[in-house]
Amino acid sequence: MILIGCCGWGYLRIPKELKGSFKSVLSYYASLFNLVEVNSTFYSIPRLSTAKKWREEVGTDFLFTVKASRIITHIDRFSSEKSLELISFYIDFSRELNTPILLFQLPLTFPRKSMDDLIRVLKNFRDTRIKFALEARNLNIYERDEFSKITGTIPVIDPFMVLDSNFRPSPMFDTFYFRLHGAPPGKVIYRYDYTDGDLQRLLFYLEPIKDYNVYVLFNNTEMYKNALRFKGMVS
Repeated sequence: MILIGCCGWGYLRIPKELKGSFKSVLSYYASLFNLVEVNSTFYSIPRLSTAKKWREEVGTDFLFTVKASRIITHIDRFSSEKSLELISFYIDFSRELNTPILLFQLPLTFPRKSMDDLIRVLKNFRDTRIKFALEARNLNIYERDEFSKITGTIPVIDPFMVLDSNFRPSPMFDTFYFRLHGAPPGKVIYRYDYTDGDLQRLLFYLEPIKDYNVYVLFNNTEMYKNALRFKGMVS
């Protein structure tokens, strides 16, 4: 099943004529999509009460995924008890949201030597029902796939990196996780408006794996508009 959403709802605006119909931007977002990746949790550590509030604003069939704190991935880099404590908290937060996936995004500059720390830390959480997804931007797509098998994580890529190839990441836990960052491919990222041709190519790429759990999350300036257009193509 192809699930379509965006990386956050903070830039979405409720149309003026609908403002009385929705109690929050999140509830309006949930009327458009059944999936969202929570990005604000990357920049600041949330409260557990916030997860409960968000969960109450959407339907029971609505899916959240959560992006873990940059303190873990960019500052501490899985090197100390701080990362262990924060991952434990984010697992609890994800449970409150009834979230199936917790995402870790590594910086491009993430040191190779820190990969051993990452492996060691994640081993502590093998028994959690929350699955970990890893966008290892310091690795090429083939290395990401192999590393996912070592760590038991879902590999995360931008599909436009590989649309014209036969490569597809491994379906860990029967799941694919794609994040779309912008120009496909090119130096201009985020500030991009996907064309119908881009989205048709994406749909063709996903066709052979559509019976898996396929998460497709737009993360560009025109993400709400693009995701809605792609949702129309899929349905």
